[in-house]
Amino acid sequence: MESSRNALVSLTSLPVGATCKLVKWGDLEPADIRKLTDVGIILGMPLEISSLSVSGPVVIAVNDAHVAISFKTAEQLLVLVRK
Repeated sequence: MESSRNALVSLTSLPVGATCKLVKWGDLEPADIRKLTDVGIILGMPLEISSLSVSGPVVIAVNDAHVAISFKTAEQLLVLVRK
């Protein structure tokens, strides 16, 4: 039971308001990873989903800012859910 709580999931599988920790980049290209790190999104950091739409960007709270990323990119980000 404990292992299922610690399973990695895609950022887009979580509901708005969920908090999680970014642990893997998935299959993102180096250029996409660089864009994320340039706006302050790095492995190990806590994230909160502010807005989520398949047809639009996913907005995540990062520190004191909100960052919009494409749904396609967000699908690749693997996270641990924070309980």
